[in-house]
Amino acid sequence: MGTNYYFMSKNKELMQTCFARKTECGVLEEEYSIVDEPFLGYRCHLNKLSYGWRPLFQKHKAFDSFRKLEEFYWKHQADLEIYDEYGKKYSWEEYFETVYEHSRRSTEPVKWVYEVDPMFSSKEPSLHTVRCGEDEAELYVPFNHMEYEETLNKARSKFCVYERRYGEEKYWSDPEYLFDWTDGEFM
Repeated sequence: MGTNYYFMSKNKELMQTCFARKTECGVLEEEYSIVDEPFLGYRCHLNKLSYGWRPLFQKHKAFDSFRKLEEFYWKHQADLEIYDEYGKKYSWEEYFETVYEHSRRSTEPVKWVYEVDPMFSSKEPSLHTVRCGEDEAELYVPFNHMEYEETLNKARSKFCVYERRYGEEKYWSDPEYLFDWTDGEFM
């Protein structure tokens, strides 16, 4: 569970130029969708904030770091608005503050276990994290997406658990902030 953030725009040309590929066959590889909420326009996914994770941003043709995202916003601010998935509108300053504060939360040590997770109704054991002391820590909440994947693979090997994987995500850290980035869509 988390909250998604989006650029919204009514400027078709901007969205097609910066978030799609135009060919003689039409517009391809759109990185936006046409929606009617909060208004009829083009919506481009920016990032997601989830409780136990660092902010995760979606790479686009127009930007792959927060600095480039910010520059893109200021260059096209007349045609862009920022909304969350619940329809709340943000100024750039409010948006930055929300994302930045989320990234600055205090850390909490956790370790991997293979046991029944009391948070879920399943009686089958699963690989998940639990709180622990600093001396047992294998990673920290909020999770860094790269460290999570790395320690998850080690835990799978340690516990001989090879659960189904749904694809290989490519993650990288933002060069200036405690934000993570990924290729492709996610929600």
